Amino acid sequence: MKRLQLFLFAAIALYFAFVVLENLTTGGPFDWRNFAFDMLETTLLASAVVLTTFAALQTNDLKRERRDLITDLNDAKREGNRWRSAARAHVDGLSRAIRAQFHEWQLTPTEEDVAELLLKGLSHKEIGVLRTSSEATIRQHATSVYRKSDLSSRAQLTAFFLEDLLAPSTVPGSKPNLAVVPLVDKN
Repeated sequence: MKRLQLFLFAAIALYFAFVVLENLTTGGPFDWRNFAFDMLETTLLASAVVLTTFAALQTNDLKRERRDLITDLNDAKREGNRWRSAARAHVDGLSRAIRAQFHEWQLTPTEEDVAELLLKGLSHKEIGVLRTSSEATIRQHATSVYRKSDLSSRAQLTAFFLEDLLAPSTVPGSKPNLAVVPLVDKN
């Protein structure tokens, strides 16, 4: 906003300077009609210069912002790839353990697929699109997964696999909370 105000101030100053110079350089008698025409002409010229400059600066700001966003995105991708690479063995082990638990629950291949997509956070509708099934069908598969696993919701399904992976959270300056209440009874 300050930039726009600065440009408006500059435009007004330029405008008056052009009008004064124009009228000082003409040696003839003063004519209101010519004066008004000169003011309009000068206004259009000054406005064009100011708007072009403003647009160029805005474009530069957008280019800089885009470049910064792309840099941040690339940094995040590199960090994600680095983390995935470092955690690959653990992630693979967790994947095998999840598949083994699905087998223990005696899930069908379709139920396993739906359960995996539920764990990834997809909605019933999104799973239906991926599997070319209706949302109602996916909901039935999810219900079957919950029944066979003796869990009642997506939150419990996720907690079953993830709750022990995360260390107890602490708030800076406070004692660690060592009494973690399990969300799911795994027995």
